[in-house]
Amino acid sequence: MLTPEWIRTHVEGYQDLSDDAFLTKIHRDIATLARAGVPLESWQSADGQGTVYRLQSEQYQLPEVSFTPEESTVLGLAGEMGHSGELGVFARSGWTKLAAAGASRDLSQTPVFSTVNDVTVLPARMLTSILTIIRAGFRMSFSYTATPASTPVKRTMDPWGLVPLHDRLYLVGYDVDRQAPRSFRILRISDVHAKRTRAVHTETATSLQKIVEDSLRVGRQRIDALLSIPEGSAHELAAAGTRRPDGLVELRDVDRDWLVRTAAGFAYVVELIEPADAREEIIALLSEVH
Repeated sequence: MLTPEWIRTHVEGYQDLSDDAFLTKIHRDIATLARAGVPLESWQSADGQGTVYRLQSEQYQLPEVSFTPEESTVLGLAGEMGHSGELGVFARSGWTKLAAAGASRDLSQTPVFSTVNDVTVLPARMLTSILTIIRAGFRMSFSYTATPASTPVKRTMDPWGLVPLHDRLYLVGYDVDRQAPRSFRILRISDVHAKRTRAVHTETATSLQKIVEDSLRVGRQRIDALLSIPEGSAHELAAAGTRRPDGLVELRDVDRDWLVRTAAGFAYVVELIEPADAREEIIALLSEVH
């Protein structure tokens, strides 16, 4: 509770005013706060000190921002993913606002080993262009380079969305040239432009994630694996398999490249027991890092 005398003494801008000017200013400021939605109440004090003012904080304060440990971890990882690239500005800005509201993040389950992924090197301008075209519902064209030695090929697509998978980011949509759904790794496309025509194929009965996964199965090695994963750790790996009665986790028909890189990231707690050649690949990968 604040009295006019306290406000006049402690609040900047009130100290050097005459009595009439002080009353005019405080009444004007109270009206301005009311128009801004700041709830104030005033009453005559019983001890003869005149009008007393109080901020109705129970009506003004927003509810506390809270996240589950899993949500906080995802938000924290999102910020770390964009730390060194052009998207880092957005990531750091978003997390700063959440942290200022009292959110905390638990990164105890994050890999200690990470590779450069598509998000860290993705130009912000390209991401903005693609998302704008998708939201506007236009057809798009772009150049696609299948391999570093290939000649860029012009492609036309009705875009559906972006899908992150195994540290990579894919553009998914209906390929007008091939007359079928297709996915393209975003780092292999360039010269993105919106067409003058609207997108025709705007929906798909299959999830975008499945389209990407199915396209990656062609030419990629799938393996079974056996890992030692302590309870409550390396959730990404544990969730992909089944824990046996002896405590070991069994994975069936998983992408070999994903398994090697992910297991290497959790090498401080996870041991890949089988297959032996994948285990040796992890050891070689970690040796290169050190």
